[in-house]
Amino acid sequence: MRHGLVFAISLICGLGSAIGAAGAVTISSDARLTLPEFAARTGQDPALFESRYAATGMVVCSGVYSTAQLTVRNDVVTTAAHAFYDADGNPRGDLSTCTFNILVNGRQETIPLDVQSLRVGSRNPYSVAPVFDWAVVRLVRAVPDARPYAVGEPGPVGMPIVMLAHRHRGWIHDGLKAIEACAIRIERRIDTKNPRELAIDCSAGEGASGSAIMSPGQATTMVGIYVGWRSTHPDRPGPFSTTHMNFGVAVEGPFRNAIAAMTEEPLIEATRPPEHAAATPAAVLH
Repeated sequence: MRHGLVFAISLICGLGSAIGAAGAVTISSDARLTLPEFAARTGQDPALFESRYAATGMVVCSGVYSTAQLTVRNDVVTTAAHAFYDADGNPRGDLSTCTFNILVNGRQETIPLDVQSLRVGSRNPYSVAPVFDWAVVRLVRAVPDARPYAVGEPGPVGMPIVMLAHRHRGWIHDGLKAIEACAIRIERRIDTKNPRELAIDCSAGEGASGSAIMSPGQATTMVGIYVGWRSTHPDRPGPFSTTHMNFGVAVEGPFRNAIAAMTEEPLIEATRPPEHAAATPAAVLH
């Protein structure tokens, strides 16, 4: 995941590498759960819950693991651009060898990417604003029996979300999918053409880059992807603040257009929920 240090109140984009080797930012209200745990907590059937979120898998490039998910179609995947390009802007090895790994109905699928179809916000994602850190790519074949996530627009600041990662290195259940109920805390737009950056109070670890940020409830609607963190103390848990946060990119602007072009399907713009519908972080299930 990309990371940087913040010493100002505003969200500052493209800050480069953080000091130290920590690969996670844990918010003190860490509420990450396995899918069965979350299903039990919310009174849902675990088997149906696993099936609902089966579209989440991993893109693997030269030993680098990033969360990715089937999006709109079961042969199109979204993730972060830095899943494919390193801090120097170089490809992570031979991109034609990258694969999408996913578990569906107890069956492990490893599917090559159609790398010629790859579209990214930037081929040097660590040196630009995080809103360019997105990627869309087609698979060489569809994943059977997996329902892809729909896409939509995030609600206003304070609106509840869930973040679904394939893995968080350092999390107590590393290797299992993790889902957490949290909220959008800050949003920022660098211009009118590109997606918003979404600061969120979810916890994260290495391997979560590219994770779907989703609307809560029965619908599997992705409103953003997680791309990185900023912190002055990434090795220690702490409350969400402008100097200790995780953040993502909204599915809008060029990112949304790339998904539409890749899937060859019109994406109906979702109506943003009214401001009075916003919930405070305290109302989020923890």
